[in-house]
Order: sequence, then C-alpha cells, then structure tokens
Amino acid sequence: MFPDDINSTEYLEALQNALDGPIVRHEIMSTPEYMKVYSAVKHYQDYACVEPPAMTTMCCNRRLYNWLISYMTKNIRDIKDKALVLSGPALLDFYITQWEYFQTTHMLIGRLFFSVDQQWIERQCKQDPNYTCISSTLIQLWYFYLFRRLTTHVMSNAISLVDAERSGRAIDSTLITRLYKAYVELKPEGIAKCNAEFRERLGAYICYYENPYINAAVSYIDTKTHSLRTPEHMREYIQVLSELFIQEDERSERYLRSNSLAPMRNKLNERFLRSEIGCIYQMADLMFATGNDNNGLCTIYALLSRFDNSNVLQQFLDKFVAQAKKTITQNCPEIQASTDGGKAVFAKAAVIYLSDTLNAHLDMIATLFCNNSSFTKELRHVFAAAVNTDEMHSRLGVTPARLAAEFCNIVLKNSKTRSDDLGSDLTQTAELMLHKAMDVLHASHDKGLFFKFYQLHLTRRLLDNTSMSLDLEKTAIAMIYKTVMMSVKRHGNKKGSDLEYTLECAASQNSSEAKQMITDIIVGAENSRNYTDQVSQTGFDVDFKVLHGKTWTSVNSNQDAKVVLPSQLLKVCDDYAKRYSAQHSSRQFNWLWAYSKATVQLKFPKSKGRYAQIGYTLVLNPYQVSILNLFTDPSLYDGDVVLTPQQICANIDIDANIAASELVTLTNAHILQYAPDKTGICINQTFDSKQRYIDLSRIKPAQHKKEEATLDNRDSKFRK
Repeated sequence: MFPDDINSTEYLEALQNALDGPIVRHEIMSTPEYMKVYSAVKHYQDYACVEPPAMTTMCCNRRLYNWLISYMTKNIRDIKDKALVLSGPALLDFYITQWEYFQTTHMLIGRLFFSVDQQWIERQCKQDPNYTCISSTLIQLWYFYLFRRLTTHVMSNAISLVDAERSGRAIDSTLITRLYKAYVELKPEGIAKCNAEFRERLGAYICYYENPYINAAVSYIDTKTHSLRTPEHMREYIQVLSELFIQEDERSERYLRSNSLAPMRNKLNERFLRSEIGCIYQMADLMFATGNDNNGLCTIYALLSRFDNSNVLQQFLDKFVAQAKKTITQNCPEIQASTDGGKAVFAKAAVIYLSDTLNAHLDMIATLFCNNSSFTKELRHVFAAAVNTDEMHSRLGVTPARLAAEFCNIVLKNSKTRSDDLGSDLTQTAELMLHKAMDVLHASHDKGLFFKFYQLHLTRRLLDNTSMSLDLEKTAIAMIYKTVMMSVKRHGNKKGSDLEYTLECAASQNSSEAKQMITDIIVGAENSRNYTDQVSQTGFDVDFKVLHGKTWTSVNSNQDAKVVLPSQLLKVCDDYAKRYSAQHSSRQFNWLWAYSKATVQLKFPKSKGRYAQIGYTLVLNPYQVSILNLFTDPSLYDGDVVLTPQQICANIDIDANIAASELVTLTNAHILQYAPDKTGICINQTFDSKQRYIDLSRIKPAQHKKEEATLDNRDSKFRK
C-alpha cells in the first residue's frame, strides 16, 4: 500500500519496493506488479502538476528523478561488486547476461517514467545541462559506474580466451561474439567520435574492445614470427605469416564488427609486411626466375593484395610481366633453326609456342593471382609488345599478322592435300588451333596485313576445293571478326581514334566479303548438281563456281588469255553459260580459265606400270587439257602425233608464252616428250608413275603472284 502523502519518504520507499518486483523478474508486460508501479508514478505526477505553486511541481519532479538515479546506481554497483570476484568464461557470461537484463530494465523504466520525460525533463534539459532524459541517464550510469571500472577486467579475460583458441584449445566462441555485440550496443554520450561516418557512436566499442583485440593479435603474431624475420628465413617467414593472417582473418570475421576488419588488416600489414617489403620483392624475383615455386608466388600475391595502396601490388605485377616478356622473347623458335618441313612446320611451331606461352601465363594469373584483371590486361599488353619487336620479327622472319594468316591456312586446308605434319586428328582440334592463331592476331599491330594474306589464302582454298570444311571456314571468319573487334577500344558511344575506326571497318568488310565468298561456293555447288541432274547425257561431272565481281576482286582483276577448249568440254561450258544468262539476264558472264581445272582419266598404250590397266587420274588446267587433247583425240589426228610449239599455238589459239610454260610442265611430268628427231613434241606412250593421282593444274595465276609480291614487300617494310 502507498501512503497518502506523496511527499513523504515512505511513499518513495513503497515505490522502490514495488519497482523491485518487475525489475528483478525483468518484466515489461502489464502484470499486476507493473500496473501497480505505473499507477503510483502517474499518481505522483498528477499531484505534482495540479498542486500550486509551480516551484512545488519542479521540486516534486526533481525529487522523483533523483530518487530514480539513486535507485539505479545502487543496482548497477551491486552488479559490479559481483563481477569483480569472477574470471574466465563465468565473468564474460555474467557481464553479457547482466547487460541483456539491463537493456530490459532500461526499456521498463522508460515506459514507467515516460510522463516524467515528457512533462518535465525535456523542458529541464534546455535550462540545465546536468539533466538528461531518463533513457540517456541510465546508459551513462551503466557506463560510468560499471563499464569503465570493469572493462579492463572483462577484456583481459576475453583476450585470454581468444589466445587459448589460438593455441588450439576449444572454447565457447559464442561468448566472444556476444561480448563484442554488447560493446557495440553500448553507446554512451561523451565518447570521442571516429573520423569515419559509418563508425560514429562506436567509441566505447573501438576504445575498449577493438583496440585491445587488435593489439593482442599483433602481439601473438609477433611472438610466432620474430625469429624468422631475417633474409635467410624469408621464405619460411612468408609462409608462416600467410597462415597466421588467414587464421586471424577468419577469427576476426567472428569476433569483430565488419567495419573493424579494415583497421585490423591495416595494423597487421604495417607491422609485419611494410617493414619487410624489400625482402619480399627479392623473394618474388627469385621465384619468378626459377619458375618452380607457384605456391610461394601465390602466397606473396595474397599478402601484397592486403594493401589498399595499389602501388605495392603494381611492383609485383611489373616483376611478373618482365619475366613473362623475357620468356616469350628468348624461348621463341627461330626460323633458321626450322630445317625440317619448311615454313609450314615453323609457322605451326611458332604460333603454338606463342599461344601456349600466353595461355600458360593467363592460367598462372587465374590460379595464383585470383584472375586479377589488371594482371591480365598488363600481360596482354606486354605480349603484344614482345611479339611486335624487331627481335621477334627477326626470329619469325615475318610479322605476327602474316604468321597468323599462314597458320590459319595450314589449319583450314584439307589434311589429305597438305604436306605438313599437323596430325591426323586436326579435324577434331581445328577450332582449338584457330584459337591459338587468334591469340597471335590479337597481339598483332598490322591486322590489315592479316586480312590481305587471309583473303588470298581463302580464295585459293575455295577455288582449289582444298578447304577442310565450309562450316569451319565460317567459324574461322567469326573468330577473326570477334578477335579484331576486341582490339578496338571504345570510348562511351563515340568511336576511338581514326586507326581504330579504320580497323573496325576493315574487319566488317573482310568478314562480309569472306562470308559472300563461301556463299558463292555453296550456291555454285548446288547449281552444279542441278545442272548435272538435268543434263546427264554430257558424260561430265561438273563443278561450276559463280564468283561475284564485288567480292572476288583479285580474281576478277586477272585477265585470262584465250584458249580453244575441246569440243565436248566447250559444248558443256556454252550450255551452262546460256542457262545461267537466261536466269540472270542483268549480269555479265565471263569465264575465268586461269582458275579452272579438269580431272582427266588417261591410259597410255605402252605403259607397263602398276596403273597401266586402269589408267592415271590427271588434274589439269584448261590450257593443259587443250594441249593434251591434240595428242589424244582421234578425231583430230591419226596415229602418233608430233606437233611443234607453233602448231600447238595455232590449233588451240593460245598465247605462245602460256603454251611454252604448260609444255614445260607436261614434259617435266613425262606425259609429253620430245620426238626422237627433236622435230616436235609427242605423247609419252610408255608413261609410268608410282602415283595414280597427279595434279599439274598449278592454279596460281599471275595476279596471285603479283599480290604475293606486294604483300611480301609490305611485310618486309613493316618489319623494318
């Protein structure tokens, strides 16, 4: 029961006894005891408000406020006295539990004395700074009368517990986690603010928890590494330090607030890395030079990556790319050393070496250096600089652009018609090999030269039917376009330099032309099949290729010499020309004999070779077909035919120079021979060869030779 006189001491004593119940049981709900206290405080407050004069109201409120402060101070001091006799986990658990109880009490008091805060203390705070709201006052009481007098004792026991964990003993880690959260939740007034905005009002946590914890970690690591901080033990120091840092980082994520991780990392870096940075760089140089300690390089990278200052890691990057450039340049194959297999084998060896070396270093970046984008960018820059140096040009004998084009030609040519040793499984690995060529192309500075050589080789492959696969040709074109476009730098929505814009246009034009060339071949093959089906009585298997003039510029610029074809072949060609012109009347139709060839099955009457009975398969160009037809067509001559070069030119209306060149080819192949009396040329009746399939067509017209000479000259100038 409360006495009637609220100004009496007995009324406050009764209020204290009533308040003990809810506080001891940490109640915040509307229990009978709680409602009893609430009614008493409200009755006291109502009396203070209506009783004149105003000074009496102020005195009543001040008296109630002072009584509450005295009451809470006594309770907090009792908690401190009990904590001082505890230690170890029991102390930590007691402090954390009491803090949790205090937060409940803090909430309960705030609700009970809410009216006091509203009606008096808020106005009083403006007049007298010694008065604060009840909520802030309770936090200050905990901070001054318990926390500051107990925190050293609590933290020493907490650090001892963490040190026990560092030594390998099992502890209740939840105690440390709950403790740091309790320090974070305590935010009293009057603690110095931190510089960082996100760490404001964490003064108690930073001063009394974070700093002691970090200092303890530094002391522990220093004890473990002190004897290893010498040049002769630097490798072991790096390894041990890395292991300790990893352990501390994992521990810090559990026992520190997230925004405390950076101060922790910076303190460890300054204490154990900054002072030894020179020795660490020397060790990295040694590891790069020997190339047999990837784990050590990975460890050094992980340590240096802890610094926020990018200059520290940049010096490590400089050492990495310097060693990479040295490896690329010094170990690259030299063209003089390639004696077996000619230029094709050397091109294969050079491109594969350059690509494999680049990818080996990229794998090192991915595996050891966490796929660092700065490392990758710098490596590609150094690789491009290395392969475009005069020293590399001397080793390769050509520019990287031409080397990549030659290698693409090797890969894309049908394996049955190649003399190189790329292997029988090239069909399965062709795309992989093309990727290697793209690595060299990406690094090349003269991609325009690559386009010229590539289109020249593409023209030959398509016209000679030596392409491995048209689908693979399309894949290669897409890869080339993608590779070149990756080299073109963009600046927002604007184009870069004039050179980059020109390169982009060249890539688009080359891709479009190459696709059209392939389309021409596909359409031509389909037309040839349709023509053969419709005109089956010709006795010929034909393959007509219709080349669009705007795409096959080098082909169309070549002026073919006249030639009189055999009547049967001429009839087929004229018939096809009429059919095509009827379908496409708006197009001009011209035959390109210099790019054509025919397959002829021929038996030699007096041959005694292994293929004498079944005959030989000869691949000839139209000029050779017309010349050979003079000696084999019975409708022209009877018996053994002997003709002079002048007679041959007159019969088939062929240029004397072309006739002389083709006669040399046929006589060197022993298909034709000079008559015994040297008066003319006749067919070799006793021809014999170990090969049944003989290709004499030599589709390499003068225009191609001229283009090659021009490109060779440009390649030489670029290297100089």
